[in-house]
Formats: sequence, structure tokens, C-alpha cells
Amino acid sequence: MRTIKSFLKLVEIQTKVASLFPLIIGTLLAVYIAGRFEIANFMLMFISLLCIDMATTGLNHYFDYKRAILKTGYHYEKHNPIAAGELPPQKAWPFLLGLVIVGAITGVGLVMRTDWIVFFLGAMAFAVGLGYSVGPLPISRTMLGELFSGLFMGGLIPLIAYYIQLPPQMLGKISLSVGTLMLELDMIKLLPIVFVSLPLVMLIANIMLANNICDREEDLVNKRYTLPVTIGISHSLKLYKMLTIAALGSVMISVLLSILPWHYALTLVALPKMIRQMNRFTSRPTKAETFIFAVQNFIVFSSLSVVGLTFAVLLNTLG
Repeated sequence: MRTIKSFLKLVEIQTKVASLFPLIIGTLLAVYIAGRFEIANFMLMFISLLCIDMATTGLNHYFDYKRAILKTGYHYEKHNPIAAGELPPQKAWPFLLGLVIVGAITGVGLVMRTDWIVFFLGAMAFAVGLGYSVGPLPISRTMLGELFSGLFMGGLIPLIAYYIQLPPQMLGKISLSVGTLMLELDMIKLLPIVFVSLPLVMLIANIMLANNICDREEDLVNKRYTLPVTIGISHSLKLYKMLTIAALGSVMISVLLSILPWHYALTLVALPKMIRQMNRFTSRPTKAETFIFAVQNFIVFSSLSVVGLTFAVLLNTLG
């Protein structure tokens, strides 16, 4: 039982909502637009996504343990189960490798049910997921962590989820001939998923940014050149505020321009709470006390997105 608990801590199972919400939101938008739900495609992506996300988090902890210079503090002694002595590294490796294999197999299964666009998008996500933690210079140790986590978790995941639910070639098609690779996309049908993804991109980037703000002093010692290390705390906190406000602003624009259904405006109910929690974090950024507000902002916003889009789907079905 203790080993299972340590594995769940290693992969930070409580944070997996950050990848599942984009999957659900992209799926609901596709169901609203196309009026159909491909459950097999959804389940294959769900399993692949969950496995790769857990493997990425676990590998990040493993390599943080291996590369750590500073071996004291909250991140090393409590947050990382390998460093804390709760889970031997030799036990973690087979588990993480198994997650990667299952994620890859289910990903291939999804490609076989769809097309080459899913292959290229999935391969990109797979490569970034591993590159985030593995290699001589992992993305997580650079100032690009926020950009990649936001774009790929908040942008690419909803796009794939959206695409695999649509009828073949409704959104685009890819053709391959001798010496030529051609990709055609319907930009009008692409706009809804772009706008529904924008706030997810920014709020997920904010989770990573908040995490790195809190870990800045430890990261300096461990030579992790994250964004807060590079641009400083003051600029990082300003960026955090800008991303929160821009996420809410993108909702207003998408609804006013009728790019997304009016039901999506339900997310704006969260505006007062999100602004309040944004200010609480930026006034006192600490991992133990206020970091959770960045996660809560994402969860509250995403939950309301799911409710709003579900409402839109139900009205479409009944109407």
C-alpha cells in the first residue's frame, strides 16, 4: 500500500486534471459542432495521455533527484518521493518505462483509427513530453518550460481531442506524394478550438510559472535556468497577472464574436475568484501556502468550461 502511495506521489496523480480537462473540453467542443461522439477514440487518447503525462512527471522527479546539487528544502526533501527515500529509484524505472510503452501503444491504436495528422500531432506531443524531463538539457530546466507546457498541454491536447471526434477530413487532410507533403486545414472550423484553447494555454503556463517562482532559490543552486531565474521574480509576477487577465479576456472576445457558443461565457462567473486568488499568490508566492491558487484558478475555470460546453451540447441535442 505504501509503495502504491509513493508511485502516485511520484507521478503527482492529483495534478493529472491539468491534462484531462483539455481532453474533455476539446471533446465537448467537437461533439457540439459535429453532433457525434467516438468513444473508442476518446478512450484510446485518455489512456495514452494519462500514461505519458504520468511518465513525464515521474521522469522529472527522477532526474531532479539525480541532478540535484541542493539536497535540502521542500522540493527535495518532501515533494520528491525518490529524494525523500519513500521510493527507491530502481523500483521507479520499470514503472515509468511501462507507462511510456502503454502510452505509445494506445497512441498507435488511435492513429490506426484516424489518420496521419493524428500521428504527427501525437508524435510531437510524445517527443515534447519526454524531452520535458529527459536528455542533456530537459525543457523543464530552461526558460521555455512555461511555453511548452502551456502550448502542448493547453493547446495540442484539445486540438487532438477535437480532431479525432470530427468526421474524416472535416477539419483538414494530409496528402503525401513523391517529394511532396501537403497539409490542408479549414481555418473557419479551426477557430473554435483555437479560442477554447487560448485560456487553457495561459492558465497551464501559469501553473508552471507559479511553481518555478516558488522554486526560484532552489533552482538557482541546482542550475535550473527557468523563466523566473532568467527574468527575475518581479517580471515573473507581472507575467503571471497578465496571463490570468488575458485568459479571461479571450473568453469575452470569443463569445462576443460568436466563435464559441454563448454558454461558454459561464466561465466568467469565476472572474472575481480568479482575480482574488491571483492577487493572493502574487502578494506572497510560496509553494506550501499560495501555489495552490494557480492550480485552483485552472480547475475552477476548466470546470465551468466543461459545464458551459455540456449545456451547449445538450441544447443542441434537444433542439
